[in-house]
Amino acid sequence: MDADPSTGAVVPVPDGFDAVPLNVAVLDEDWLLQWTPSRAQIVGALSIARAKNLAAPGALDDYRRKLTDAKREQKVAIGLAVQRLRGEFGHRTTRTELVDLAHGVDDRVIAADDAVDTAWLLFEYAKDFAEAIERDVSLLQSIAKAQAGGQP
Repeated sequence: MDADPSTGAVVPVPDGFDAVPLNVAVLDEDWLLQWTPSRAQIVGALSIARAKNLAAPGALDDYRRKLTDAKREQKVAIGLAVQRLRGEFGHRTTRTELVDLAHGVDDRVIAADDAVDTAWLLFEYAKDFAEAIERDVSLLQSIAKAQAGGQP
């Protein structure tokens, strides 16, 4: 589980990410200035964050594929609904009108719309999650560099 920093709501960690981001970037600056982690703590946190950062492209690709699949299913559902509605309404309605109607009355299209919305939201959340991990890596590298006195 992870906490959404903007709302405080507890949300599940996206699949493909084994741990939540450290979210060091959202910590209070005064607290960070007083924080004196050991070199081992920094190296450990940095290696965990880097490993998660390396896994992010694969996890994002899974979410991107799920979104693509959901959009494909949506197109099929709309096509079938338009074909059925064309039989009911004949040629007195345009294809655009039939598509709009399908989104409101066809159960398969409604379910496909919901699946696309869900897949899109999960993909966007996973992108935000990956960005948080990337920020953690950058911030931890800065902390490690500062603690080492600017030496690599």
